[in-house]
Amino acid sequence: MQMDIFYSYACRDSYLVFAWLKLVEKSGQAININWYPFAIQMEDSQTYWNQSWETANSELRGFIAGESAKRQEEAAFYRFHNALEQAVHEDLLELGDEATLIRAGQQAGLDMNRFVADWQDTQLAQFAHDSHKQGIEKFNISGTPTLVFSNGLSFHLELSKTPLQADALATFNAITMLTTTHPYIKQLRQTN
Repeated sequence: MQMDIFYSYACRDSYLVFAWLKLVEKSGQAININWYPFAIQMEDSQTYWNQSWETANSELRGFIAGESAKRQEEAAFYRFHNALEQAVHEDLLELGDEATLIRAGQQAGLDMNRFVADWQDTQLAQFAHDSHKQGIEKFNISGTPTLVFSNGLSFHLELSKTPLQADALATFNAITMLTTTHPYIKQLRQTN
């Protein structure tokens, strides 16, 4: 199954979906996921994307580091993405701290000299900005995580917690069935 996910490293809900989908993959369900940055901690959209590494907030630093890993190869990005999600949301390390990003890069097996040097390239923030703009313009995204299914429909998904391994695949199948075979469903929200 093909899926695009708009995410933020600063978003706990993005992490819960990430962790859930890892369990789904462990259950044997093949998922080809493209991860797209989407900013949720943007105070001023005019200046947010034009900041240097030194002035970027934690979220933007995470996006820049992710794009830096992607420059080495797509597989390097996925390894880095996994390591950074774990560092921030399981090990509770500070997202924007260079030591956290370096640790994730090392765990991902990146060329560390190149990885760190690329942080200074302002074009990397622009790649993340392009992803953010695409999310708004093409899918009307306003928050993370937003899942875009192969039929082109997008859904913002919030989990109360990561499903248990035994429930992960069944939850995935139920959500997939609702979103891909019943395109008239626009929103489903638990209110209590």
